[in-house]
Amino acid sequence: LDVGHCLMAGENPAQSVAILGEHLFGVHLNDGHSRIGAEDGLVLGSVHGTMALELMYWLQRIGYAGHLYMDTFPRNEDPVRECEFNIRRAKALWRQAQRLRAAGLDERLARHDAMGALELLEAAGAL
Repeated sequence: LDVGHCLMAGENPAQSVAILGEHLFGVHLNDGHSRIGAEDGLVLGSVHGTMALELMYWLQRIGYAGHLYMDTFPRNEDPVRECEFNIRRAKALWRQAQRLRAAGLDERLARHDAMGALELLEAAGAL
């Protein structure tokens, strides 16, 4: 699954993860401006922070244990520095998703409690 390709196709990457489930074997992590047909290859969560968090949440929900790849295009940035930042960002989002799950996000979603889920995200500083 390539997050940038999902965005340029107008898709929700987290929804794609939920649909693919156990068939998912690799994820290209990046971000972009969601222009149809344009892949920006930006740092994970730099444009769509909540989307990146939702992606990590769903990777956890399906028990994903495959590979995560950074698929960005550092044109002006030091590529090593950008990769290190991407890794830190992915780990931070993964931990944040774990904390939200521990705080009851799964149960709120199972009850279709959108406001409860949003309030939990707000209280956690994720919105």
